[in-house]
Amino acid sequence: MVYNQFYIGDNMNRESMRAWSLILQLGISMIVPIMLCLFLGIWLDKVFGTKPVIMIVFIILGVCAGFRSVYVLTKEFFEDKDSYINTDDYKNKDTK
Repeated sequence: MVYNQFYIGDNMNRESMRAWSLILQLGISMIVPIMLCLFLGIWLDKVFGTKPVIMIVFIILGVCAGFRSVYVLTKEFFEDKDSYINTDDYKNKDTK
């Protein structure tokens, strides 16, 4: 009998799918604030005529916002993983 590689009932595949989704979320949550702040900084520099100053400040803010969102996502991921591993169903899996 051949099993599907992404069989949802298998805990290991479920965890690997969660890890892949976390990697995608981390990339998106890091790039989006940086790009938004970059474009906002460029636009504000054009409006106020202060060529690189506001853009640099907003890029730094975007990087900080990106790192914060990455921190929150990884913290939630590992908290959920710890609570998932400590459930009685997972501990008693081998006894069924």
